[in-house]
Amino acid sequence: MPLTPFHWSVLVFGLLFFDSLYLPALAVSSVVMDLEPAYYIFLAPNADGALHGLWHTYVGVTIIGLAVAFLLTKSRKRVDGVMAFFKVGQPHLSSKSIYFSSLLAAYSHIFLDSFLYQDLQPFWPLSAANPFLGMVNSGVVYGITGLGLLLMTGLYIWRQANRGGKQKV
Repeated sequence: MPLTPFHWSVLVFGLLFFDSLYLPALAVSSVVMDLEPAYYIFLAPNADGALHGLWHTYVGVTIIGLAVAFLLTKSRKRVDGVMAFFKVGQPHLSSKSIYFSSLLAAYSHIFLDSFLYQDLQPFWPLSAANPFLGMVNSGVVYGITGLGLLLMTGLYIWRQANRGGKQKV
């Protein structure tokens, strides 16, 4: 799913488990690795046409998830201020929640992409194989993630309407 918002469907879990999962970590860590295929599409196309490399493996996204979590914890006050503006502030969550959320989102990205892309090697360096490729039709993957986006939007609206936008501190 290069350069699409479909990976943000993981945010539905952040709204369902609001007191456990940090929304900014889910939002950033679920999509940042798609800078890799964007790079290969727009700046430096590979001769073999491959769009997914290190940053689309479980090793690569572990690094990304940890880096994003670290940066979010270091800029916590600023991030929480932005989230409070959107009435979804989560200042009560711990750094542990940020790291967990960040890794969950990063791993969900690779898991979903594993069903879709032939050039993906999710278990590199242990294996160059992608055992998930073709197990699920791409339409099903896009349908599930599209439904997740709709549910996320609905949950956000419901949350605002039923809490009056009040923050839990």
